[in-house]
Amino acid sequence: EEGAETLAVFFVQPVDSNRSVIRGVVDGSPRGAERLTVLHHHNERLSKLREIVEREAQAAPQPAPLEPVIERVSPELAELPEMTAHGRKATIRVTVARKWMAADGIAAFELRPIKGLLPTFQPGAHIDVHMPNGLIRQYSITNGPGESDSYVIGVKLERDSKGGSRCMHETLRAGDVLAISEPRNNFPLRRDAEKTIFVAGGIGATPLIAMAQALKNQSLDFAFHYFAQNQAQLAFPEKTALLGEALKPQLGLDPEGTAAKLKDILSGYRPGMHVYLCGPGPMLEAARRIAAEVGWPETAVHFEYFKNTNTIDDSSSFEVALARSCVTFKVPAGRTILDVMREVGIDMPSSCEQGACGTCLATVIEGEPDHQDVYLNDAERKSGTKIMTCVSRAKSARLVLDL
Repeated sequence: EEGAETLAVFFVQPVDSNRSVIRGVVDGSPRGAERLTVLHHHNERLSKLREIVEREAQAAPQPAPLEPVIERVSPELAELPEMTAHGRKATIRVTVARKWMAADGIAAFELRPIKGLLPTFQPGAHIDVHMPNGLIRQYSITNGPGESDSYVIGVKLERDSKGGSRCMHETLRAGDVLAISEPRNNFPLRRDAEKTIFVAGGIGATPLIAMAQALKNQSLDFAFHYFAQNQAQLAFPEKTALLGEALKPQLGLDPEGTAAKLKDILSGYRPGMHVYLCGPGPMLEAARRIAAEVGWPETAVHFEYFKNTNTIDDSSSFEVALARSCVTFKVPAGRTILDVMREVGIDMPSSCEQGACGTCLATVIEGEPDHQDVYLNDAERKSGTKIMTCVSRAKSARLVLDL
């Protein structure tokens, strides 16, 4: 438009005697929506070119397929990477320095490095904990400012535990060694808000406690509403006591009472305010709905789910093209985009692998995603420009991802 120019370089890569792959790379100057528009434009042109070339090729004599020559490499000469079947790395070894009950049904663990220093992190971060029974679970770091020599996490014993929380409560002891991932933060805290409201439900308080301590340390305005059945279920009282008058326990409320209190808390929005929600799924859904009803914009409502309780429909099959990796593959029914990506050699980071944490987020250049996660907000879903590769699929026959 208006004489705008984009530098594009096209690559043709033969993959067989009768098949090649053509890819385009555009310069990095456009950003945001403009970049997506440019990528859409060139991708449509390439798709049309591919259709023309394929029609012409069908009418031409077919050459014999190439016969690859494979030579064995001596194991002594080969430098093989470490195998990771699930793709989730646990590069840090820690010892359980202390274990105690942080609340009724919630065990706390202080994790210290066996050697060296722990990576730094920002409030809202979580780690993957690789348990002795082979399971992997995600837990938020509750540390406040200056607490950098260890990680403190809280684990609620779930009644329908599949072995994760039960292992942490019943098997793990002080002195045991664990493998954990580096901290990831898909639930970051903004510190430019005029006022911040935290709404925590049960064990959902853990990431919000870290955030509230950071704001308290900087004398920034916030309120911490902590929903639980009773006083004994309020986790980490030694940390929340430091929040002073900003701590507002909301105890013993039924669903109707919770909804009424949420409406009271979220009324009176004004520009510059932000709200952070973490707790059970029904509570988060109610809070997000009420926030929208009383005038909160989606950009000011931040949330994190414990887990994805949606029923995943993985019956579709579709094609995925990775624009930057020059790789195209088929995702069959019963498999995920993330699974097949790793199978073809793309090392995509992930954490929960159930569409709740946002670690395996990818940008969509072309195609229509079938969103099955609980991480994206409604506006992000409607835009069709993001996808969680661990659970979401395609409504269209083909997706092109910026990977």
